[in-house]
Amino acid sequence: MKDRAQVIRARFMLMEECMRHVGLDFRFPAVEPVTDLRNVDLLGWLDPGQAAESGYLGKGRNPDEMTGIPSYSVTDDEFYVLYGKVRRYHGRTVPPGGCMAKADALLNRGAGGVTPADAGKRFDDDEVPRYVDSAADLAVKDPRIAAAEREWSDCMRSEGFDYRSTVHAVGDRRWAATVNDDSIGHTPKPRGTRAEIDTAVADAGCREETGYSDVRRKVYVEAENRIIGQSRARLHVIRSLNQARLANSAKVLDGRLTLSW
Repeated sequence: MKDRAQVIRARFMLMEECMRHVGLDFRFPAVEPVTDLRNVDLLGWLDPGQAAESGYLGKGRNPDEMTGIPSYSVTDDEFYVLYGKVRRYHGRTVPPGGCMAKADALLNRGAGGVTPADAGKRFDDDEVPRYVDSAADLAVKDPRIAAAEREWSDCMRSEGFDYRSTVHAVGDRRWAATVNDDSIGHTPKPRGTRAEIDTAVADAGCREETGYSDVRRKVYVEAENRIIGQSRARLHVIRSLNQARLANSAKVLDGRLTLSW
């Protein structure tokens, strides 16, 4: 994620410069490399050490840590300029597509095999995650996943726990948060109780014994390869854009590449 952080830093720097050009002094937050653990979620792996220590209560992740893009808030005026919702701001011309598109067009410069339309528009940070989601949608419908859940459930039953699936164990109302738990005056549920830890320990053991995560890995890899095969041309474009953005971001950060007006 170090490369991603570099690109985001350069993107923020260019957008700040563009906004100053039209009369807005805006500062984006600092950007630090993060580690995205979403593959652990896809594999359905449960850390035995974590289970024995605190049950299902793992270290929380906020959206910033998952995407690598720190969150920030903007005023209406700043939003209009960033996304090009206005043509002029206080008498100054706003670039077509806004300051975000202006910054991305510079970062996209030189991407091989990319149409001018793709190179000149705002970069879609959510495009690759949508492919991941499509693969996940395919995978969860695979009968091997359901069979793995049944085998896991049988293992849990032999340990004295009656759950139809791993989701039901993690989501047991004795410890899982619900909508009502967020209501004003509601007392939070106790976490890391003996019951939760005993359940999580058995859960982790059954996932290991039945090869639950191995099944999910195989199914998800096949689903991802299927999506890749269906979308190969577009993924080549995204890869070319990412390569150009990484190379250009280094030039932006050391002052060799700047916006022109």
